[in-house]
Amino acid sequence: MRKMFFFVLTAAALLLMVPTQNAQAQSETPKVEIGAHYTLLRFRDLFVDGDGVTDSGVGGRVTFNLSDNIGIEGELNFFPQKRSNSLTVNPLFIDSTRTQGLFGVKTGMRSEKFGIFGKLRPGFFRIGESGSLGVTGQSFTQFALDFGGVFELYPSRSVALRFVVGDTVIRFGSNFTGGDAFNSNNLQISTGIAFRF
Repeated sequence: MRKMFFFVLTAAALLLMVPTQNAQAQSETPKVEIGAHYTLLRFRDLFVDGDGVTDSGVGGRVTFNLSDNIGIEGELNFFPQKRSNSLTVNPLFIDSTRTQGLFGVKTGMRSEKFGIFGKLRPGFFRIGESGSLGVTGQSFTQFALDFGGVFELYPSRSVALRFVVGDTVIRFGSNFTGGDAFNSNNLQISTGIAFRF
């Protein structure tokens, strides 16, 4: 997992250093993208027994392309699965849904048929209220930072297929752990489709 983290970090850094090319394709890059995707988030450090767990969720994204090479985007993901068999640093994680919001920038290279980008997006990770543990009305919102690589295919001017791999760093504070705060590096993979206008 550590090797994957360094690979993703290196790939993102290399993509961010690629010189910007202003090659105009036959048609100008659409300015707005609205998409939906499926995402997997692999938690590494949250479980007391040392075994990670993978959450699956769905999400939506809006991107505003400032140019062929730079875009600003916001993404919201929802993880509905409630867990009942794993011990975590906070039992509310087991019996709660989770929501993730990320807002930031992607930059890289784009041609008429595909694009390769690096992304850096701060945001939040929210663990919702628990209903069956007897502790109602309690939820936690933690800081999150997502960085990694994006590969997009453009089968037509109005459609984009998107594949994403990255590291989502979540800062679990002492209010959640009941002890020391810590940063958790978590592999996140998403795939989806977007419509471009």
